[in-house]
Amino acid sequence: MNFTLNALQRLSAENELIRQRAAHPPVDGQRACHGLNGAIQKLREKWTTVKFDRPKANALSVWAEFAAVGYNTNELDGLRFRTLCSSEETALRPEFVEALSRSPERLMRSRCLYGMVNSYFSNWRLMNNPDAVERLLISIFARYDGKNSVVRKWEERKALFSDQAATLLAEEIWSGRKAVDEVLKIYYVGPLTKLGLSTRAAAAISASEHLRQQEQSWNVEWALSYLRWITESVLSDLTLPDAFSYAVSSLILCDSAKRSDAFQRALRSFIQNDKRLGDPRVRETSLNWRTITSEAAQRYLSCLARDSIIFFFNSLLPNTSENRRRKDFWLKYQDRIKDFQVAVSEDDALKLRASRQSPELLSYSHVDHPTTSAFLMKFEGYGGHYLVVEFSETGNAAYIFDFAAFESKRVSLRTHRFDLRRHLKFDKTHRIIHNGGWEAPARSMLAANFGIKP
Repeated sequence: MNFTLNALQRLSAENELIRQRAAHPPVDGQRACHGLNGAIQKLREKWTTVKFDRPKANALSVWAEFAAVGYNTNELDGLRFRTLCSSEETALRPEFVEALSRSPERLMRSRCLYGMVNSYFSNWRLMNNPDAVERLLISIFARYDGKNSVVRKWEERKALFSDQAATLLAEEIWSGRKAVDEVLKIYYVGPLTKLGLSTRAAAAISASEHLRQQEQSWNVEWALSYLRWITESVLSDLTLPDAFSYAVSSLILCDSAKRSDAFQRALRSFIQNDKRLGDPRVRETSLNWRTITSEAAQRYLSCLARDSIIFFFNSLLPNTSENRRRKDFWLKYQDRIKDFQVAVSEDDALKLRASRQSPELLSYSHVDHPTTSAFLMKFEGYGGHYLVVEFSETGNAAYIFDFAAFESKRVSLRTHRFDLRRHLKFDKTHRIIHNGGWEAPARSMLAANFGIKP
């Protein structure tokens, strides 16, 4: 076999060798293949002595034979016994478990015991007789006198064979800040087994709860490190949906996400790039957020709104005192924003593409105007929802519409392109004029007329 491997390795490298030798004299093919010819000759000489494993028996056929002899394990040869132990279809059947309880000595062989334990992990607590299976396995561990390290590990951790297994493994994970896969590997629990998946789910829930319980006792650096551990070592594609949603909701609502921009950025980066979530404003990924709690989804949207307000006024508008006042005014309302959109002018779209300064979270539309961009904010107020539209250029008031009237124009916040007059300035009834000390009158109008308060 070594000769064959060496020959294959030489063949896989042949392309690179040919490239490097292009300028050299032609290769002597017979000499180059001398080693391969020798390997072939040796295989030909030994082909009659190659031993093949006996074909695996069909578990259901063996079970029929087992039933025919009155479920007597002594009537099964080694192959058939291993087949019943290793097949999830038969290993945990009550008749087999009961027969093994009467004659446990045959289960002392490691290969047979592996099969039983793996079947137990795969169907953890789902079988008809979990208590009987657990008693059998624990009794086997107690009587086992071999030196197999895997069996010894299971014997040391008997709690793996109980209804508390996932909880106890999850506690070991979050209390020691270990990776889920690392702990499962220590105890030889397959990641795709029922116990493996249940442990990962329990770890996600416990870890997120522990963060909210302990974050007040630690600084921001600790919280950021803890978040990195959860997102890299606990949450994964294998995390069960309900546990994943619970953990993400908890992370969004934790105090660290409020008081630390670094924590918030790291969490947003994870969420935006995770295929199970993504941007809640984008149609293709918005449905992913149905399992996130409404409070967490609103908090997350508010964070996105805050970043987009800052981006709109800092990047698309001149840095003037008037623009800073407008930015500060709307930042006070960020928690009340139900949805929003940035719509950029033709000039600003070119600037964004050229500078690449737009944040990774920014999803924007366009305004059919050379220079005027807009920021659209949806609020909930008296009797329904309202849309407030701020503009980038001075001389423009902020317009306030009934949201249903806005949608009657056959547009939405996700419309790719807006007409400035027809979609964003179609009604001048309610406006905020940015003259003098405009902030106080604007707050009063928003509260009194629309029920919109900071």
